Amino acid sequence: MVLSTRIPATLLRATQATKAIKKAANARKGPVQDASNPRYELMKQILFYQQPRELPAVSEEDIERHMTILRAEKIFKMTASSKRRADRARKFDAMEKAYEALAEADPRLFEAACHKSGTVTFPRQMRVPTETPPVKIWNYNVSSK
Repeated sequence: MVLSTRIPATLLRATQATKAIKKAANARKGPVQDASNPRYELMKQILFYQQPRELPAVSEEDIERHMTILRAEKIFKMTASSKRRADRARKFDAMEKAYEALAEADPRLFEAACHKSGTVTFPRQMRVPTETPPVKIWNYNVSSK
């Protein structure tokens, strides 16, 4: 079997047209940017390289003020954290008291409440989170009371 080495004329014209388009596009871009050209290096330095900033002069009062603000923020965070911890402890104590009251009232219900099921199922009523708005955006039939 002998293969033909002739290139179809349409393919030849298509490649020539592609080359012509690329050549015209390169002509519009301007001269090729050579990294060794000192003009481009100078332009890059002017446009992109910045001098490091000098630190502002800070007095002793400024440092003391800054440290006071940092201490106040730390105290605020600590008090908020201790409030959250105390709130969790209070809720846990209330839950324990409710368990004890349930155990005294009805041991059968207490055992049912403490029983862990072997299979954990995903709640069916939970809506799948999406980033799209709902189909019905506004309920126009709602009346004020």
